[in-house]
Amino acid sequence: MTTSTLDRPAPGPTISWPCPSSLRITLLMGPGCSMLVRLSGELDIATSPAVDSALDFCLSLDRSHGVTLDAAGLTFIDAAGLRPLIQAHTLGRRRGQWLRIQPASTALRRVLTLTRHTHRLLDCTAAGQVLPGSPPQR
Repeated sequence: MTTSTLDRPAPGPTISWPCPSSLRITLLMGPGCSMLVRLSGELDIATSPAVDSALDFCLSLDRSHGVTLDAAGLTFIDAAGLRPLIQAHTLGRRRGQWLRIQPASTALRRVLTLTRHTHRLLDCTAAGQVLPGSPPQR
């Protein structure tokens, strides 16, 4: 059985990002020059500013190639919660970085499908497709 990089301990420090109590944001140094952001709880109008600032911080780091968003722990997300993800994806592409969501919770997949953003934000490299904004293949 293989273990993904999301299951392995991060090589760098862990930061608990300040946010409302209904959401937990954890930042970890990922492999190479990337960041891993874990979200758990509810992503909505009250918590989206914290996610926006965490993703902006990760994308603004010197030498950052991109951000992997582990959204498996999201129990709720609405359109206001989707906004910081779309903004981070757009900002990353402008800077030559990537934002990939892997894995995505059922709640997030549902909102992405309803808003027709699945093709922009979900990592499709497992299916052999490489989308703009996806991390480079190795």
